Amino acid sequence: MVARYNPAVRRSVETPCEWCDGTGWVVETKEGRQVCRSCQCQAARRVELLLLEAAIPERFRHCTLEGFKLWNPNDPTLAQAKRRTQEFVDAWPLVHKGLLFMGRCGTGKTHLAVAALSELIRRHRIRGYYVNFSELVVQLQMSMDGSGPSRGEILEPVLSAQLLVLDELGAARPTAWVMDTLYYVLNSRYMHKRVTLCTTNYTDLANRELGEESLADRLSVPVRSRLYEMCEEVRLYGEDYREHMARRRR
Repeated sequence: MVARYNPAVRRSVETPCEWCDGTGWVVETKEGRQVCRSCQCQAARRVELLLLEAAIPERFRHCTLEGFKLWNPNDPTLAQAKRRTQEFVDAWPLVHKGLLFMGRCGTGKTHLAVAALSELIRRHRIRGYYVNFSELVVQLQMSMDGSGPSRGEILEPVLSAQLLVLDELGAARPTAWVMDTLYYVLNSRYMHKRVTLCTTNYTDLANRELGEESLADRLSVPVRSRLYEMCEEVRLYGEDYREHMARRRR
């Protein structure tokens, strides 16, 4: 399910502080007078609330750039991708393009994208959002019967987030409706100059004899064209880390 803003999230982080007892203010004496100041707990609570509202799945909440492992010394793309992601974070807010992480499953694309989102929330208090595109498609399809959130409610955080992580582009079956939806999302963010981090298992090269599809095949040519302008490519060509770890355990 695509997570959306929930007032209960705010309540869940508003536990009483030992300094201000939940009021957000501390009374102290300066030069013989009592004055009020904002409690130090407010900044930490603000970050925690923004992280919760970003809807990062529990599986990826631990992801940091520092924790990204350069586990394969024979794969230079790991260090290159980590360095480029760090540069993106350090340059914020003076960035005009997002990043498009491209590579096979298990190379660390989602880890890097979520790590960048989390780091920018902590540093700059940005309004960020994570969404898996396949799950977004399912939620939009379910909204058509009127039994759940409306299309507008589902898309609002996707379209308005200062930084969006759009995970697993190309995973949803490329019907005309899916391609139109993706174009609407990306074009809306493009027109409003909102930065997007994308991940995909597809590349621009495909071996037709083996039945492979390119990224343009999965997204449509207009969407791929828009991504050229919106995102800088970050390629990870190494092995599947999960597969590697499974072999080691065996």
